[in-house]
Amino acid sequence: MARTLPLFLLLCAGCAAVGPDYTPPETPQTEAELFQGDGEQALSLAQWWRAFDDPLLTELVETGLLYAPSVEAALARLRASRASREGDEAGYWPQFSADGSYTWSRGWGAGNTHGWTDRLGASVDARWELDVFGRVRRTVERAEAEEARLAYTLQDVRVSLAAEIASAYVAVRRTAAQVAIAEKNLDIQRKNADLVERRYAVGETTRYDLVTAQAQVVRTQASLPSLRQANLAAQLKLDWLVGQPPYATQARLAAAKDAMTLPGAKQKVLPNELLRRRADIRSAEEAVHAQTAAVGIATAALYPTFALGGSIGLSSPDLSPWSSYTRSVAFGPSVSWNVFGFGVWQKQVESAKASLDAAVAEYKSAVLQAYQEAETAWTACRSEAQRTEDLQQTVEMTRQALDIANAIYLNGDKDIKDVLTQQGNLLSAEENLVVHRAALFDNAITLYRALGGGWTDEAALADAPAE
Repeated sequence: MARTLPLFLLLCAGCAAVGPDYTPPETPQTEAELFQGDGEQALSLAQWWRAFDDPLLTELVETGLLYAPSVEAALARLRASRASREGDEAGYWPQFSADGSYTWSRGWGAGNTHGWTDRLGASVDARWELDVFGRVRRTVERAEAEEARLAYTLQDVRVSLAAEIASAYVAVRRTAAQVAIAEKNLDIQRKNADLVERRYAVGETTRYDLVTAQAQVVRTQASLPSLRQANLAAQLKLDWLVGQPPYATQARLAAAKDAMTLPGAKQKVLPNELLRRRADIRSAEEAVHAQTAAVGIATAALYPTFALGGSIGLSSPDLSPWSSYTRSVAFGPSVSWNVFGFGVWQKQVESAKASLDAAVAEYKSAVLQAYQEAETAWTACRSEAQRTEDLQQTVEMTRQALDIANAIYLNGDKDIKDVLTQQGNLLSAEENLVVHRAALFDNAITLYRALGGGWTDEAALADAPAE
């Protein structure tokens, strides 16, 4: 009987783990034809920023993906999770511990005639938990799911960072263009003000025209500091996102021209493809997996824990010769069971199940949010693109109107009002076109992000660095 018990317990280790087995959560269904038609999507979503054909943008994004602190932090959390999972896997094997001691002791009191005594002791203990009800297996399963969740989270951090760097780059180019437009118009306004001043000096115009022209110059001058500050703030944000100190990218931005072009129209993805492509959805799915395993761990706590253990020890008083050492060996099975806990173990199971329900709800929310973000980004791309031709025509027509107003004024019209009005209209039209162009790029970036662009699915998960 003594020999068959350990064998029986080993066989029990192959029993099925208690608790629910993981099944993928049900995906919210939609009857709408989402993401259909042509959209702004590059041939490869993994490196979508290259589709804008701007070498500096590509350099900045890929530098940020390597050195940004947010990526380093996510990578460090993934390494910690991997180490924890490997530690949990050690639970499949026997655990050994050793201890030793060497002490000097002396007693005082009546009848104690001994002096100092020496004592040496050492022992090696071993314990092997027999995973009868799957506590260890569920623990490892949860650790694996948590590692996968953090790996997908790392990819999601990269997806978000790439989009944020690209948007910050667009903001730098937009604000720089606004500064350039204001400076160009200021130069034109100064020339017009000088012309009005000369005409006023010879009595060809009124002081009202002179003051009005000068006021427009001052008004445009006053707008430049805030525009330059906005450009500087955009540059500093870009430095931070790339993981560089302030002003690190300023020289390269000044030296490189704005070369961004919108990528060509490609077929959009279908909803089922979107769900497998977005790293945040995959992360939410792994969170459900981890919490399912947590229910199994809590359920296993309701059952006995069986283990095989043993120890080898020796001790000797007064540093006796080796032949006088006391040696001991012990080996045998053990069982522990949380029999009475006033319902605490059952409540832990209920708590784990409730947390599982919350994880499933969060997964569904992530799916619905993905639908909403992708469709919103797609419609924004289409809507903004419809404005391009009208805004370009507005700039061209306003420029022609300004030329006509200038010609009329130079031909002897004493009223400068039309010239100044068309100058203001041209400044506004050019700024609107610059803002529109930035919005086109921002919408395309948002769409790439919504479609999960910026990572390579399982390949990226498998190749995520562990060091």
